[in-house]
Amino acid sequence: MDMKRVASRTLFFLAICVVVGIISKVFGQVNSLVGVAIVVIALMMLQRDLSVSPLWNTGTLILFTCMLGVGSYLALIDPFLGIFVNIAVVFTTVFLTVHDLNSPLHFPFILGYAFMLSVPVTAEELPMRILALVVGSIATVVLNVLLNRNSMKRTSHNAVVSMCKAIEEGAEKVLAGEEVSSGNLERLCSDLNSKVYDRLRDRVFASHRDSHIVDLMASLMNLGRTVFERERDPEVLSGIRSLMTDLRRHEDGETSLEDVLASIEGFLSANKGADFGIISSVRAIGSELKAISSETPGTASPAGAPAAPKLSTLFKENFRRDSVRFTFAVRMSFMFTLWVFVWQYWELENAKWLLYTTAAIVQPYVEGTWMKSGMRVAGTLVGTAIFGVIVLACGGDPGILALVLMVVSYIYTLVDPKRYDLMMGFITLTALLAASAADPAGDIVVERILYILGGVLAATLANMTILPYRLRDESVELGRRYLKVSSRQMDGLRELAETGKCQTDDTYLVMTAGAIASKMQVNDGREPDRPFGKFISSQNALTAECSLLSNSLSEAGEACRAKVGAVLGSRKDGGVPDMEGLDESEKEIVVRTANVVSMYRENRMMLADAAVDLPD
Repeated sequence: MDMKRVASRTLFFLAICVVVGIISKVFGQVNSLVGVAIVVIALMMLQRDLSVSPLWNTGTLILFTCMLGVGSYLALIDPFLGIFVNIAVVFTTVFLTVHDLNSPLHFPFILGYAFMLSVPVTAEELPMRILALVVGSIATVVLNVLLNRNSMKRTSHNAVVSMCKAIEEGAEKVLAGEEVSSGNLERLCSDLNSKVYDRLRDRVFASHRDSHIVDLMASLMNLGRTVFERERDPEVLSGIRSLMTDLRRHEDGETSLEDVLASIEGFLSANKGADFGIISSVRAIGSELKAISSETPGTASPAGAPAAPKLSTLFKENFRRDSVRFTFAVRMSFMFTLWVFVWQYWELENAKWLLYTTAAIVQPYVEGTWMKSGMRVAGTLVGTAIFGVIVLACGGDPGILALVLMVVSYIYTLVDPKRYDLMMGFITLTALLAASAADPAGDIVVERILYILGGVLAATLANMTILPYRLRDESVELGRRYLKVSSRQMDGLRELAETGKCQTDDTYLVMTAGAIASKMQVNDGREPDRPFGKFISSQNALTAECSLLSNSLSEAGEACRAKVGAVLGSRKDGGVPDMEGLDESEKEIVVRTANVVSMYRENRMMLADAAVDLPD
C-alpha cells in the first residue's frame, strides 16, 4: 500500500475524529450520531474533488444536511405528517445526488437521515443539531479540499504516463506482428475526461491546464489508435516508441520540455511520409505541451460549454418515467417512508434497521439486484457476527463500543474495499456499533438481524417491481446524447471550414463525450452480451477523428476547407468530392472528413440495432 496514501488518509481520519469529538462534546450526546453521519458523508465524498468551488460546495452541503436535520424533526411529530415529509426529503435527496454520468452519492445522506430519525431531538434541541450539521459540513469540505488540492495534477500525470506506456508497448507488439486493441487507450482517456467533467462549474474549467490536458490525452489517443490500426513502418514505430519514452521521462521530471520538443521535431523531420494521423497527432502533442507549460493559474471559459442547468430545468427534464433520477427517487422514497411509518405507528423500535437496509439495497437499476442482495446478506451476516463478538467481549459498554467504532472506521478508510460484500460488512458493523453506542438499551441482536434480512427481501422486490429501470434504457439514452455530441463536433468542423472560426469548443465536446463513454462502458460491462461495446468504440474513434480534423483544418488552404464544408453539408449523401488542386495532406483531410460522415451514419444504425436488440 502506498505510504503517502496511508499517511494522508490517516490524517484525514484523525481530523474527522476530532470533528466528531467536538460535535459530541459541544452539541451534546443526542447529536453523537450526527457526528457519525458526518464521518460517513466525508468518507464517501472523498471520491469527489470539492476543491474546485469550495464555497459553492460548502453552501450546497450545508443546505443538504440542514434539510435532513429539519426533515428528521418534522417527520417524527406525527406518523401521517411524516409520510409527506419523508417522501419530500428522500425524493429530493436522491433526485439531486444521482447523476447519469457519475456514481450516485445518495447513500451517505440517506443513511445520515436515518441516523437522525433514530435519535430525535426536541424543538429546544433542534437549533443545536442544525448548528452541529453546519459545523460538520464545513469541516467535511475543508478536509476534502486539503486532501484533494493537488489531486487533478496527480491524476493527469498518471493518465499521461499510462497512455504513453500503453502506446509504447503497443508499438512494440505491432513491430512483432501482433494485433493490438485500442480499448485501454479509450478507457484511460474516458476516465480522465470524466474527472475533468466533474470539475466544470457553470461554463468554466477549473484551470487552463484542465482543458489542455484533455486535448493532450485526445491527441495521444489519436496517435495510439493510428499506430495500432494502420501504421506498419518499422522506422516510424521505433520513432513512436522513442518519443513516448521521452514524454514519459518528461512527465516524471527526468527530462526538460525542450528535450521533448526537440524529439518531436526530430521525429517529424525523419518521418515526413508517415501516416497523416500520426503526423497531426504528434504536432498536436507538441502544441499542447507548450500550452500547458506556458499557462498561469486561472480559469478559462470555453464558449461552447453550456451553462449549469437550473433546478427547475433539472426537474423538468428528468421528471419522467424513463429517467433514472425519477424512478430511483420514487423507489427509494416509497420504501423509506413505508418503513418509517411502520416504525412510528406501531412503535417497533428495531424496525429502524429496515431504513438502513433500504438505503443500502434499493438500487437505481434492475440488473444485479439479486446478486447484490446476496452479497448484502453475506456482508450483513459477517458484520453482525463480528458485532456480536464485540458486544460479548465488552459487555455492551457504550464507551468501548464508540472506541471500536473509530477503529473500524479507520480500517475502512485505509482498506477502501471495492467488493460489495466486504463494503457491506464494514457498513453493517459500523451501523450496529454506532446505533448501539447511542442506544445500548435497545440492543436485541437477533431481532435486528431478522429486520435486516426482511429489509433485504423487501428492497429486492422493490427494485424489481417499483418503476424498474434497466441499464439498457439508460445506455440507449446515453447513446443518443453521444451522437448529438458528434453532430455538434461536425457542425463545428463545418463552421470552421466555411468561416475560419468556430463558436463550439471542441475540447468541451471531447470531454463530454469521454464522460458519456465512460458511463456507457460501466453499464455495458454489467450486461453479459455487451450490446453497446462496438458502438462505444466506434463513437470514441469518431470523436477522436473529429478532434484531429479540427486541429488539421487550421493549416488547410481555402480550397480544401471549401471541399470539407461541402462534405459536411451533405451528411446524408456522403462520398468524396473531386480533389483537383489539393496537395496530398489536404486530400487526406478531405478523405478523412468523408470517413467521419460515414462513421456517423454507421454509428446511428449501430445504436438503433443495439436498442431494439435485433438478431444477427
